[in-house]
Amino acid sequence: MQLKPERTRILLAKIYASEFASVDSQIDFISQRMLTGAEDLKRELQELLERGLIQEKGTKIRLSSSGRKMIVAVMCGGAFDIIHPGHLETLEQARSLGDVLIVSVARDSTFQRNKKRSPNHGEELRRGLVSSLRIVDCAILGSESDIFETVLLLKPDIIALGYDQFHEESKISEEIRKRGLTAKVIRLESSNPEIKTSGIIAAKPDVLSGI
Repeated sequence: MQLKPERTRILLAKIYASEFASVDSQIDFISQRMLTGAEDLKRELQELLERGLIQEKGTKIRLSSSGRKMIVAVMCGGAFDIIHPGHLETLEQARSLGDVLIVSVARDSTFQRNKKRSPNHGEELRRGLVSSLRIVDCAILGSESDIFETVLLLKPDIIALGYDQFHEESKISEEIRKRGLTAKVIRLESSNPEIKTSGIIAAKPDVLSGI
């Protein structure tokens, strides 16, 4: 029996996320997120393969161009040094814009360059924390030199900017067009904009310095 459209779309979204996840097994990654046994999943993947929605390249599974067109991929980024309710609201909004959410976590060097201080948590720990959130399909480390390298890697349909991120929508839109991409740039809103990592650190400097 052919997969239902909704199941097909969800499965394609998880496959897309698995392409960028730091895991040994895409099958295990997808299976855990689909709550499907490995054998049942393999049968579903075989159907997608026969329908031309995915491709196999060695041990890797990739969406075909037709499969990729069936989902809306959303990308957002940030430092996520101390995850707080403002982050969760931003990620929930971003996730609601499409079928799959990939989060680019700032490298330690990028954090240091932008904020003029070292992060409280290293890049791998911050990536792992973001990746563990239910609303995040996959978290990856961003580029150390050019944020658009990550955009070119993911080729998202939507780039979601946090309400207080310094990036300008028009400049990002212009740059991605120069690179042959057509992602839509959306500025997210906040119901509680005063909640910021900088404010939390200022309020509890002694506690956070020992983390």
